[in-house]
Amino acid sequence: MAGATLCLPTTRPFPHPEPLVELALTTAAESLADAGLDVRSLEPQRTGVVFGTSKGGLHTFSRMLASSRPDDRKITPGNGPHDAREWLDVFPNRAAAAIGQWIGSTGPVLCPVVACATGLAACLRGAELIQNGDCDIVLAGSADASLQPALLGSFQRLGVLSRETSDPARACRPFDRQRSGFVIGEGAACLVLERLESARARGAVCYAEWLGGRMLSDAQGLTQLDPTGATLQRLLQMLSLVGRSVPDYLNLHGTATATNDRIECQAIRNVFGADCDRFDCSSLKGGMGHLLGAAGSVELAAMGLAIRDQIIPPTVNLMDPDPACRLNLVPCVAKSRPIEHAWKLSLGFGGHVAGACLGRLPQADARPAR
Repeated sequence: MAGATLCLPTTRPFPHPEPLVELALTTAAESLADAGLDVRSLEPQRTGVVFGTSKGGLHTFSRMLASSRPDDRKITPGNGPHDAREWLDVFPNRAAAAIGQWIGSTGPVLCPVVACATGLAACLRGAELIQNGDCDIVLAGSADASLQPALLGSFQRLGVLSRETSDPARACRPFDRQRSGFVIGEGAACLVLERLESARARGAVCYAEWLGGRMLSDAQGLTQLDPTGATLQRLLQMLSLVGRSVPDYLNLHGTATATNDRIECQAIRNVFGADCDRFDCSSLKGGMGHLLGAAGSVELAAMGLAIRDQIIPPTVNLMDPDPACRLNLVPCVAKSRPIEHAWKLSLGFGGHVAGACLGRLPQADARPAR
């Protein structure tokens, strides 16, 4: 896995009216540059794109909806205040298509949509394209730009947003006794997936080795997890077959909602038992919010950096651990420790449950810390 980056751009190399598309193109360009690849060097037929989002371009949709209201006109082809091309930015596949067009790919260009597990699902599918021999290089990741009143209102009605208002920086508290929900963020990540032999041949340095992953479905309900955690337990057992039986680090979904945090921790405890004391866990959402469709790819990229640097990122804002979440959750401060194997969990509305395993590469292949 070469070139995994979280988008924090200081310039706008791809200015675009839809933030979702701009985020996608920016992270794709940064990941290629970090991996030492030039767009002109890519083989179009052997380069794929698997880039998802959970909803599509909500900023464009909201803008179009607002401008169509004054005369309540029906927007139909040839009868509307917008360029018809704007509608393309509303489609969920617009970001993947934009990346594919930019790099000139004539290989697979795919857009998984599986709610908050979208980013990890995209990376799982990208790895499959390489393992099946369909591609030599895949740009895999996801973006989400959803800070719109309609979406915020819907999550508020679901009761999953934090009720903390006095200090926004402490509003999201995964696994804390005082947690009350998450804070929504916007972001993106793109990972360059490449066969190890190919990366070595061109002298690339990599962050981590992809060991495998799995996806399952939790049929409990549209927004609920099975309270027994049975599906999540089965997923963890399946991951032990592709990664080491006990990871050194487990990056959790950790939304800071009362029920999900407890079920996630209990499932892990049920599977590993006393072995839970041998590894560390954390959720990144206390520090950067819940990025929804982008969460899985951004958190997987961060896990790759954790392997590179041999540092466990902390669970920000975990001041008073909930006794029902009995794991080594690395509260507030990062922790240095050897990381040979790391696992990532992502859970999404609709019953999407995904997991992936990364391993540390030999020192000769690994990218040095910067």
